[in-house]
Amino acid sequence: MNKSIFFNRSVKMKQQIQTVSIGLIFGISLMLTLTSCETEEAQLAFNDIPVVESYLIQTKPVSVKLSRKTPYDFNVALSDENLDLLQVKILYNDQIRLIPSVGKGEYKDATFFPQEGVKYKLEFKFNNQTVSSSTEILSKPVNYKQSVTTIKMLGIDFSTRPPTRPEMPDPVKLSWANNDNSYYMVVIENTETAPLAINDYGDREPPGRFFRNAPTQTNQYEIQAMRFQYYGKHRLILYHLNADYAALYNDTGNSSQNLTNPATNIENGLGIFTGINADTLFLNVLRP
Repeated sequence: MNKSIFFNRSVKMKQQIQTVSIGLIFGISLMLTLTSCETEEAQLAFNDIPVVESYLIQTKPVSVKLSRKTPYDFNVALSDENLDLLQVKILYNDQIRLIPSVGKGEYKDATFFPQEGVKYKLEFKFNNQTVSSSTEILSKPVNYKQSVTTIKMLGIDFSTRPPTRPEMPDPVKLSWANNDNSYYMVVIENTETAPLAINDYGDREPPGRFFRNAPTQTNQYEIQAMRFQYYGKHRLILYHLNADYAALYNDTGNSSQNLTNPATNIENGLGIFTGINADTLFLNVLRP
């Protein structure tokens, strides 16, 4: 099984979550494979169920991405279900909202914005089974603070032999309130249109413009200066997560020798349907 989770802000705390590419930060690519000694055994054992990927964020329209659990043996017969013709519904506050299909297994409603503290239920029929899951939007992070708003650093000097590594500034310390041991995740993203790399990478592929820590139940995080790869403004996004997202993120026990299904909160399916809330601070990385 291959599983990756990619998943994927001014000195003052923002009153709204900034628009961030959820595909960049939280995207999950779930391709599930099952092995079999014989084709007939694989056909009997394989269960054709959908894979759900949906993150409800207070300032973003509702979106649901559907795909299929993929068998290792391509002779396995799949159902005739069309991923673009399902009746995908969100139930909340005694209301039912039908989410329109936009093709390629995606369902979006540009006018439907989830709200903090509301419980939402996803529901649709697939292969004669009701696929469902429930979640809620947790509270926005409280008392989110940073130790500094600017750091100055030089890159590695590759003109010397061996290369000279400059002295690094102190780590950037982030803190927040976490009285109930909730899960949080910090994502750092460079916001410059054409960012200048701190180090000279020559012909090598430059590093990505964002990085993040694993979900944690603490109330602080230190960003080591060496993790910054570009100069300019960076968003320091703190996500308040449900435990089901943390479970899926941390589910690393599967390999080609241990093909078991990953953690999921989808009944009669696989994947994730979860609510997320966030706050953002900003940090500038400058030359000395």
